[in-house]
Amino acid sequence: MRKNHKQANVQRFFYNYWSVTGSLIFSNLIEADWLNFGKLRANYGTVGNGTTPYQVFNTFGINPPFGGSGSASNPTNKQNPNLKPEEQVNWEVGLEMKLLKNRLGFDVTYYNTENRDQITQVPVTRSTGYARVLLNAGTIENKGIELQLNATPLKSEDFQWDLNINWDKNKSKVLSLLDGIESLELADFQTGLTINAVVGEPYGTIRGRDFVYTNGQKTIGTNGRYLRTATSNNNIGDINPDWKAGIRNSFTYKNFNLSFLVDVKKGGDVFSLDTWYGYATGVYANTAFTNDLGNPVRNTLANGGGVILDGVNEAGAANTVRVAANTYRNPWGYKNAVSKEHTYDASYVKLREVSFGYNFPKQLTDKLKLSALSLTATGKNLWIIHKNTPYADPEAGLSSGNIQGYQSGAYPAIKEFGLNLNLQF
Repeated sequence: MRKNHKQANVQRFFYNYWSVTGSLIFSNLIEADWLNFGKLRANYGTVGNGTTPYQVFNTFGINPPFGGSGSASNPTNKQNPNLKPEEQVNWEVGLEMKLLKNRLGFDVTYYNTENRDQITQVPVTRSTGYARVLLNAGTIENKGIELQLNATPLKSEDFQWDLNINWDKNKSKVLSLLDGIESLELADFQTGLTINAVVGEPYGTIRGRDFVYTNGQKTIGTNGRYLRTATSNNNIGDINPDWKAGIRNSFTYKNFNLSFLVDVKKGGDVFSLDTWYGYATGVYANTAFTNDLGNPVRNTLANGGGVILDGVNEAGAANTVRVAANTYRNPWGYKNAVSKEHTYDASYVKLREVSFGYNFPKQLTDKLKLSALSLTATGKNLWIIHKNTPYADPEAGLSSGNIQGYQSGAYPAIKEFGLNLNLQF
């Protein structure tokens, strides 16, 4: 008996990995006491990337038995047998130098990376039978500068101070999306907030309801509350920081060593669902203050409570309407809130790590038949020196990857302590 086998029409693709790189150590060509090492470098390369398994064919989901009968259900996301592999094309140039008997050095890099045919779940109308479809959605560019500086400002027989600084600035831009698509929704949350990829804008713009403005000032309606835009399709933030930096100081005195690392992030935004609901339910201190009349703001209006919000009316005159603040309908919480009001600057300065150690003297290690013995105490995430995000660590978020710029149920920051005994034989 002959059996007929039907084969799905699946396109097959392959991709190559290749690169070219070159460098010039120009310090070999220059005789100078101040120059210890100098190198120019450049490279260009491509790399391919597939997707996770089981993303090609649609299959039924098998449900637990019900009433003794098995059942299956259609998937909510449509797979794609015609996916093409992603391709990353990148190039960079750099300069590395060491000066003044290696007391000063730096490494600076400029890079440009283009990610093509990004594999992404794209939302579609549910009339298709699916919520999302897996597609090669677009091309994203990332370019920027990375700088590393190393210095030894002080050095003597018993004491040495080493300084290391890292700084980087990245700029992302969505170059193109699928034909006919100008904006791709990467994630959506309560309040109508979305994280998006929009052609011509950075990857990861935050969209939601904004304030209405009159002459650049927030507009307040006749009810004493801020007016909101009619739609949630307003750019109210960007998940990408302006720049990041790390500064490490290391001190060595005889057998003792001390180092600490300070991390800095400038810019980037995050929306807080915690304050969105918390301001309405009164769990935060900023909803319980003394108003301009000298009374608790949570008093009823008849008892001198309420607040006059900063802003102007629709005619452009200063607001004079007092609004009640003694229920969840207060002007700050979810009932009357503006998404923009709960979108915060995620900048921070943190004492990321402190380390203090001691290297035991050779006389002791020889007696113990060891080549080296050291004891080090460390602490991590010890202090948020500065932040603009209220009531939460700016780095606390719902997830990673595409789902950034959103906080819900943020946990308190956790400090970590450790003690390390290192024995070398």
